[in-house]
Amino acid sequence: MRFLIDSLRSKAYWRYVLASRAGITSVLTIYGAFWLIIETLDFFHVYTRDEYGRYAFVVFLLLSVVVAIVFRRPIKSIVVSFPQNDFSVEVRIEDLLEGAGAAMISTNTDFEADVAGGRIAPESLQGQFTARYFTGNQDELLIQIRDALRNVPDSSPYPMGTTIPITTHGKTFYFTAMADLNAQGNASTTPDNVLLALEGLWNHVREAGDLQELAIPVVGTGRGRLMLSRKKMISLIAESFVNASKQNKFAEHLVIVVRPEDASKFGVNLYDVKDHLEKVLHS
Repeated sequence: MRFLIDSLRSKAYWRYVLASRAGITSVLTIYGAFWLIIETLDFFHVYTRDEYGRYAFVVFLLLSVVVAIVFRRPIKSIVVSFPQNDFSVEVRIEDLLEGAGAAMISTNTDFEADVAGGRIAPESLQGQFTARYFTGNQDELLIQIRDALRNVPDSSPYPMGTTIPITTHGKTFYFTAMADLNAQGNASTTPDNVLLALEGLWNHVREAGDLQELAIPVVGTGRGRLMLSRKKMISLIAESFVNASKQNKFAEHLVIVVRPEDASKFGVNLYDVKDHLEKVLHS
């Protein structure tokens, strides 16, 4: 409900629904449908032209706008399907940690995970993960990370894209290195590093996963400090997944998750996102 209210208050939503090419096309299409109905009624003398009200044009135009708004009301999920390859990409507005499938947790190349000691910010995705699944027991997470890294041939700092599985509460989380951590504990990354991280994640899931739903955050746009919009990062993630999946499918359904707070704060419009992805991914 909060997301719905925030969307209706957003200028970006109304601009897309009423002032964008897609919005205007929608209004005119609906108006054309109304006009066709009226013409049909006139042809069969059910409602003839001389009975039209003086303001019929305005009334039908307003009705068209209302119907367009109803059809393009705020939504929390869009899907772009690839039936010929049997996989799909979904963009969903929700808390990543509430999903049912496997999920990616972006981390640093040192696999530093000390939230209690201040090395990892509590409000970061990794910090939220630790608070939810290892409350008061951070040492257990550190042990799991250390044990998983024994199977990685490289040493710290690990290459971008290094991925290890952490299993807890019946769910699998893929910790994937996509940022460097400086002495002050601040993470930073680049678009190229994000692509390397995604490639590493896809390869790990291909080798060790089981085709279950895979959720991934809009990485790099928060504490990764990338100067990319959420829309562009969503497109980058989706393109990487589609290109990798066409080579060798490793997940039937990818969910790119946008935090509700970010969707409201940055005016993420899923209709706009879907139009963009349809052009980019099916071109």
